[in-house]
Amino acid sequence: MAIIRPPPAYDYTIKPLNRNLEAMARQLYDYWFVQFDFPDENDKPYKSSGGKMVWNERLKREIPENWIVEDLSNAAQIFNGATPSTANEFNYGGNIVWITPKDLSDQQCKFVYYGARNISQKGYDSCSTHLLPRHSLLMSSRAPIGLLSISEVPLCTNQGFKSFVPKEGYDVHYLYYVIKHQLPKIEQLGTGTTFKEVSREDLMKFPILRIPHSIQKMWQEKTECMAERQYKSVIESDTLKRERDELLPLLMNGQVSVMPTEVNCDLFHSCHIDAVLPQYQIIPFVA
Repeated sequence: MAIIRPPPAYDYTIKPLNRNLEAMARQLYDYWFVQFDFPDENDKPYKSSGGKMVWNERLKREIPENWIVEDLSNAAQIFNGATPSTANEFNYGGNIVWITPKDLSDQQCKFVYYGARNISQKGYDSCSTHLLPRHSLLMSSRAPIGLLSISEVPLCTNQGFKSFVPKEGYDVHYLYYVIKHQLPKIEQLGTGTTFKEVSREDLMKFPILRIPHSIQKMWQEKTECMAERQYKSVIESDTLKRERDELLPLLMNGQVSVMPTEVNCDLFHSCHIDAVLPQYQIIPFVA
């Protein structure tokens, strides 16, 4: 028999941390690219400090002077997905990560690195799906429209997605918040009788604001750190869930017991993931 020290509770450590980081990133996007109060050359909020704004007919709103509105196809390559035939069992069970909208619906996560079912090289070669690089943006384009996730490994998808591979001058985190902010308008592009679907052609023509390189660089410096911490916490939480699932049967049949531990509430507000997520410590039980 062994005595284990329980890990910190997921609901009291990782979830609040991720919520806080996401709220910070979302607020920064809104402040800089919706209200246009990004830092100007004097480090003052641009619009609130009198920065010049001009009317843009495509967006039907004012934008900062000299900023450009272009098609989404100029910001990212847009790919469809596909499904290998399920009649051939050798199309599945390989090492190529393959994502369906159900995976995103089940995981409810900003990042994705695995799905319920991998496909094989044979399955990949048999259909028109596309292998997307790390830091692509996945968007479900039907049933439902608008589930979003950032790929953290190379992967491919079924036909229920339109996926975006950022081009030079754009980063995936900016695209994530642009698409998320514009989802109501994107959903209006959906057509179909059984269920609505957004086409690749309509998305290619969707307008997007191209931000100047200097602002883009500042945005990346601020958001990449938050995104890395968020993803690290996702990995840690998945590890904790697997360990929980492995330990519960052992607890049930008496092979291990739990040593009480105190939780430091101050850690809930820390962004240092390693500090709030120590691993299980298993101590051999001496009779």
